[in-house]
Amino acid sequence: MRLIGVLGGTSWPSTILPYRILNEEVARRQGGTHSARIALYSIDYHAIRSCYSRDPAEIPALLRVEITRLLSFRPDCWMIANNTLHKYLEPWREELPATPPLFHAIDLVREHLVARGSPRTLLLGTRFTMEDGYYRDPLVKAGIEIVIPDEADRARIGEIQMELAEGNTDPAFAAWFAALLARHAGQGCHAVVLGCTELPLAITAAPPGMDLVDPLVLQCRACVDFALADFAVADFAVADFAGADEAP
Repeated sequence: MRLIGVLGGTSWPSTILPYRILNEEVARRQGGTHSARIALYSIDYHAIRSCYSRDPAEIPALLRVEITRLLSFRPDCWMIANNTLHKYLEPWREELPATPPLFHAIDLVREHLVARGSPRTLLLGTRFTMEDGYYRDPLVKAGIEIVIPDEADRARIGEIQMELAEGNTDPAFAAWFAALLARHAGQGCHAVVLGCTELPLAITAAPPGMDLVDPLVLQCRACVDFALADFAVADFAVADFAGADEAP
């Protein structure tokens, strides 16, 4: 079994999810007492998180340092267990080594929605994810109509997300989201994308006829597909990607 790399810690409650999903998926496919081989690098999120409102331009360099450290563990494939950080990967994504492959959340969501024929899709996430184009635009370019909640609902989602990130899983959160999804399903949304890693802590099901799309699940399944595939793993040099001295 190949080694799966996971960049986590963003936040710690949501990092539990990919660890569980990866192991459940391997156990389901392999049976017995099999579990996933995982290099889970849980970062100290404070430095990056503090830059969102202060100086987002600093984030790509900070993220590059953390990814370089994850790749130093020599995983055979990897994923980022955070949706927002995919935006700050884009400025230098082409510099990533082809091996090990990255299973990119937004790419996988786009492929899933296109394959399912989901023309009208509700996008949930942090306020930033819902309002910024980094997540929406690639989906729209693929012919998918993206719907985001109204201002009041976006504000409430942001409040709940912050609570979930701190480990608060109030049952009232699940009830609120169930009502939100039912309302949008009634307005013709065929799918909902959980574009924030904390949201699956409160949303575990969608109304009948609405496809629940969890990027974490898509990433984990793609990683397990790769980890269990029968192929020769090419070597790669972390130094080629790391470049010059790491940022402080």
